[in-house]
Amino acid sequence: MLAQAPSQSLQRSSARPRRCPHTYLASLRRVRCAAAQAEKAQLFSLHLGETTLSLPIPDSEAQNMRGALDNLLQTFAEKQKAERPKRWKMMEYRYKGAPGESGIDLFELFCNPNAHSTPFDAKILVTMKAAQGVSLTTEGTLSAVKGDIDAYLDQLS
Repeated sequence: MLAQAPSQSLQRSSARPRRCPHTYLASLRRVRCAAAQAEKAQLFSLHLGETTLSLPIPDSEAQNMRGALDNLLQTFAEKQKAERPKRWKMMEYRYKGAPGESGIDLFELFCNPNAHSTPFDAKILVTMKAAQGVSLTTEGTLSAVKGDIDAYLDQLS
């Protein structure tokens, strides 16, 4: 038979270690602030072949990105109409995140229209560098990147 322990050892102590109320309130404010920011910030997702990249980008920067890609598509339209070959200006879009705000140090899109005959063949080089030293460079089609940006902005409106 099992021996029973004295009833005093089975009772739990009701005394909890006390915390400073100021520390608790400060940590509660940080949690609320982080939760509020998470609700406001929606992640922008790029589907690049077998890679999906999701990152927080301000709406204004997404609009700027759309404008840069629209200019690139206009360049391809002019290239199709051109009678003589010439060198076309490369598209380079850069977004530098605010330090400590989003965790993104650099987000870059790059495309050389001279290397592709049509916008349907065009590839975009995507580079993202995070605050902790993480760096990702991948490639995707122009049509996929444009579609993802349009879908993100339509979702916001």
